[in-house]
Amino acid sequence: MADKTALVVGASRTIGLAVTGELLQRGWSVVATVRGQQSEEFRQLAKQAGGRVTAEQLDITEAAQISALRERLGGVSLDLL
Repeated sequence: MADKTALVVGASRTIGLAVTGELLQRGWSVVATVRGQQSEEFRQLAKQAGGRVTAEQLDITEAAQISALRERLGGVSLDLL
């Protein structure tokens, strides 16, 4: 497992996908949030990451989903948001 872990919001598309890819190339683990369905590009990136990507469903406009994510990640130490 990588020494550093990042949380990337909106990791399935555009900038979030690019940031996720860059962090993976640098050896990081990534907790990646996606709002809806995962894009094909994200699925391929996660598949190639050797277990260093954890995908989490999250609509950041829903307070209950944010709280639920916080509970699920309670034991995870994050180095970057």
